[in-house]
Amino acid sequence: CMSEKISQFVNRKFNTELGSELGLSGINRIYVRFKIDQKGNIVDIGSRGPHPRLEQEAARVIKLLPQMTPGMQRGKAVGVLYSLPIVFQVQD
Repeated sequence: CMSEKISQFVNRKFNTELGSELGLSGINRIYVRFKIDQKGNIVDIGSRGPHPRLEQEAARVIKLLPQMTPGMQRGKAVGVLYSLPIVFQVQD
């Protein structure tokens, strides 16, 4: 459920026009990883993609995510690492 909500949020906010502006074509993948800390904040955002501007856009969208509920283990709040692939196709 959380994965679906995050994916829907990213799909709405991500600027897919950036791919065509950069002269890219076909299917593009950007891999984003981040941590939800013990307080539910998004920290340690990292991204890899075919162009630095796409990586920056992915990080920008992840920073827009609302405060999360932190993970729980043995009754204590813990940080959770999360990886998210962003895949989009540039229309020629």
